Amino acid sequence: MIEISVLMGKKGPLSIEVKGHSGYAPEGEDIVCAAVSTLMYALLLGLKEVIGICDITSEINDEIPKFSILWKEKNMSDDRARAVINTILKSLKYIAGAYPKYVHIVEVNKS
Repeated sequence: MIEISVLMGKKGPLSIEVKGHSGYAPEGEDIVCAAVSTLMYALLLGLKEVIGICDITSEINDEIPKFSILWKEKNMSDDRARAVINTILKSLKYIAGAYPKYVHIVEVNKS
């Protein structure tokens, strides 16, 4: 199962971390894993390459597997960043709703 954790701050999401494989189909044929991975790459590229936000931290570890993206809370004041982040987050929630046996998403409030 893919586990998605969203860290929520006062102004909105601060990070998204994805761990695991969905198990929907064999590796290389898994449309659920492909969809989630594509959305995470789109988030990273949208924030860094399209909008130009430099202070983003990301980690991709194929062995675990794990893909995490962390941004500064100040970036949630940028309407463009907020639009990209919220679009990707809504898309991940849609996939989790469509494939509940394969994707689980949880929002965690920052202490």
